[in-house]
Amino acid sequence: MRLKVGFDGKPLLPPKAGVSRYAEGLLRGLAALPPEELEVVVVYPEKPTRTAPWVLWNLQRATARGFSVFHFPFYYTPLFPACPVTVAIHDVLVLSHPQWFPRAWANTLRWLIPKTARKASAIVTGSHGVAQEIVRLCRVPGERVRVIPYGVDRSLFAPPAEASLAQGLAELGLNRPYLLMVGALEPRRGVDTLLSAWGILRSRFPELELVLAGALRAPVPALQPPPPTVRLLGYVEDRLLPVLYSGAQVVVAPSRGEGFDLPVLEALACGACVVASDIPVHREVFSGAVRFFPVGDAEGLAAALEEVLQDREQRQKLRERGLLLAESFSWEKAAREHWALWREVA
Repeated sequence: MRLKVGFDGKPLLPPKAGVSRYAEGLLRGLAALPPEELEVVVVYPEKPTRTAPWVLWNLQRATARGFSVFHFPFYYTPLFPACPVTVAIHDVLVLSHPQWFPRAWANTLRWLIPKTARKASAIVTGSHGVAQEIVRLCRVPGERVRVIPYGVDRSLFAPPAEASLAQGLAELGLNRPYLLMVGALEPRRGVDTLLSAWGILRSRFPELELVLAGALRAPVPALQPPPPTVRLLGYVEDRLLPVLYSGAQVVVAPSRGEGFDLPVLEALACGACVVASDIPVHREVFSGAVRFFPVGDAEGLAAALEEVLQDREQRQKLRERGLLLAESFSWEKAAREHWALWREVA
């Protein structure tokens, strides 16, 4: 049976966020599947808007266009879909930890996510830990939740050649050894823990600087103004991310909670040494390939960083294990698993 799958294209529009990486990667993987068996139609909003009328009305109409299944990459579906729908719920942190999010956003999603989960024919998520939380917090049967690990675009995220690395670092203005964090700068990402750890470390490693690449989503007192040894790069283009990851002495992932944490996977695919918070999803997905530290523990993070910075052999082993782990994740594999799910749902 040939499937005609609708795909909500709203996450592909600017401003892009983490879900955009999932949507783009999945569509690339789907493009490699047999066109005689699967047609994917990306449906964009009639008006590029983030407001509720698009979610509640235009998507309702979109599902009535003769699709076998309609897939939504981000949290929401129409309240009364005209065809079977699947939805990606990447995490339910707004349900378990609403204090980490702006109040209006949290209140909206705390209402929307459980309704979406119960309306969907099937739910996709990237890890078993999140799947269990969806079942618990949204009160849906476990058999409706499908764990499909996300992928990494290895045509982009790979160790760059030496010449490309040097050129990219020069373009970014990075001429000193550095520690790196990539991602939105907001409370749940643990940037405060990293900055406290950096305060402990910087006198011991005066040659290093700390580089933060990502949008400042919420006030961070320690960054107002940034200390001289902290560089804020803001948004970094995708083409420069492999250089940024590969050039780092250590990539730090200090988050208090994640659904999957694609930046860690992308860093590993670029041959980076990663130190990550010991949260369930990091332990599930990246165990054996990263150095863990206790979540929220600045002294523990400083100790972990000092250990790997002083141990070249450990850094090399972590890089090798990370590259090997990253090879097991691909958007092509994720696309095939989505396709299998859609065949079941249709």
